[in-house]
Amino acid sequence: MAETGNTRWGTARLDGGKVLRWSLLHVGALVGGTCFFSWSAVAVFAGMTAVTMCLGVSVGLHRGLIHRAFRASAPVERALALLGTLAGLGGPIAMSRMHDLRDFHQNQPEADCPPYFGYREGFTRAMAYALFHTWHPRSGAADVPAAPHVTQDVFFRGLERAGLWLQVPLALALYALGGAPWVAWGILVRLALTQDGFWCVHYVSHVEGEQPYELPGCAEQGRNAGWLALLSMGESWHNTHHVYPASAQMGLGWRQPDPGWWAVRGLAALRLVHDVKSLAHLPPRPGARTRRPEPHRTRRLCVLALRRA
Repeated sequence: MAETGNTRWGTARLDGGKVLRWSLLHVGALVGGTCFFSWSAVAVFAGMTAVTMCLGVSVGLHRGLIHRAFRASAPVERALALLGTLAGLGGPIAMSRMHDLRDFHQNQPEADCPPYFGYREGFTRAMAYALFHTWHPRSGAADVPAAPHVTQDVFFRGLERAGLWLQVPLALALYALGGAPWVAWGILVRLALTQDGFWCVHYVSHVEGEQPYELPGCAEQGRNAGWLALLSMGESWHNTHHVYPASAQMGLGWRQPDPGWWAVRGLAALRLVHDVKSLAHLPPRPGARTRRPEPHRTRRLCVLALRRA
């Protein structure tokens, strides 16, 4: 396997297994989605994508298990984790470990953040790292394990072992309800677009958009890409998330739509989650500070024109 991105922390290596899985999945999605198209299948694709990415990944795995932004009973926590695993991005242990490892390196000074965890080499390289490479820490270098509340749970370990095999019973159920089109769009097309879309949003929310806050000394500080807010379930308010990582809320007010936060509030109203943390109840991360807003470009031009007059 080719090696790239050598640093004092470790090495990013091209992973043949990831390349093969990605290739087979996308060929299957292209062929299956074309040959077995139906509008009901598209509706199944859209609905399952929304549920697995919003309730599963954004709420259950990211805001819940990883950041502990709210508390829930074991059955609710496990149900949300199951939905998150069905998204096809990884199990709760792998997702937690990668998140914490990425967070550790991105909070290093820019010179010490490996390219694998940064976004300095452009969209194509960032996507190739995320989709086709695996990070291998050097011996003795920082390796951030997943949190004990995730790794020690028997159910979460079972989800981790099952991985993509969880799609098989789901595919059988979809076939029984809607035939081959529901399987093609509900499994193959959904997994392919979810995988690509997740990392695309992840890239954009680190390089494009506003930065109302700054974290001096951190290589990656996130950006607020508002145009991706609905598609990303609110995760694209990423600069705010970097500054308030323990908050279940990422978008502030109605001008910053945050479907993940709406889902958390809905679960809280049903008394399925509790001890919900929001932006209003948390201090910013130590060292974070508000950026000075730049004058609007139109205002600067008007002032310049008045001076010339």
